[in-house]
Amino acid sequence: MGNVDRIARVSEMIRRELALSIYHIGLGDPTDTGAISFVSVELSRDLRSASVFVSLMPTGDISTEDLMKWLRRHRVDFQKVIADKVSLKYTPKLFFKQTLSIEKGDNVLHLLNELEQAESNATTEEAEPSTED
Repeated sequence: MGNVDRIARVSEMIRRELALSIYHIGLGDPTDTGAISFVSVELSRDLRSASVFVSLMPTGDISTEDLMKWLRRHRVDFQKVIADKVSLKYTPKLFFKQTLSIEKGDNVLHLLNELEQAESNATTEEAEPSTED
């Protein structure tokens, strides 16, 4: 059980350090690093590899494919940050994977807002007195 807790703690530390370092790594780069969110990190049991799940919000002329290419191109930079900030025997090799969890959540919130507005409009129409005589 202790090893599972350690993996969870280290995963969260890595996710936090990635989020803090993205702006420094992307400094001077035309890529909009604000469109990248680190959602979670899944470490292997031996802590030598990590799947980093990212949510991407394409903006303007930058597509999700461009953002993924940018992440993969800077993988070694991110690994250096982890080596400096997180005390581990081995620095895990990072593998970036896109997740749609945030987009799905946004879609659900959008649908709920539409339902709420439709319900509000229906209630307003029922409450208005009829002017036909």
